[in-house]
Amino acid sequence: MNECMPILNTGLRGIDVASSKICDVRGKEGKLIYRGFLVQDLAQKAGFEEVSFLLLYERLPKKEELSGFSQSLKQKRIIPENILTLLKALPKAMNPMDVLQAATPLLIQNDQTVGTPGIENTLYSAENLIAGMATITAAWDRIRNNREVIPPHDGLSHAANFVYAHRRHA
Repeated sequence: MNECMPILNTGLRGIDVASSKICDVRGKEGKLIYRGFLVQDLAQKAGFEEVSFLLLYERLPKKEELSGFSQSLKQKRIIPENILTLLKALPKAMNPMDVLQAATPLLIQNDQTVGTPGIENTLYSAENLIAGMATITAAWDRIRNNREVIPPHDGLSHAANFVYAHRRHA
């Protein structure tokens, strides 16, 4: 009986560990649901800003709300210079997730509402993180590939701006 049998570490698969109004994962059914909407449906019918609004505000936005939300993200896209300084000082081989983990506290500390109670301040900070993370991600890819960082473009949607700032040919 000296057989060595591999042990499969399944973690908590199939076990509910928390309740959430935001997301439901039904792995056996192949379903991911955000606020009651199948992700497949959202991917086909909604843009990034609409899904972000849904996650934050618990419903899909009306046209004028979407416009205001998109404008708010545009205003929060520019990241502080101290974050760019940090990114440029990091080893270029650093894992991108580790870079985001290092830059996030700086992004939060540059948020004028940080630590101020209230749902409006929390939502402002969430929007700040949504907008800033895309800019940081695109900037890091350019920095680690020895390219100049491209600043955000006001005339583009959030997703289009990410592609614009991330593009490799510039």
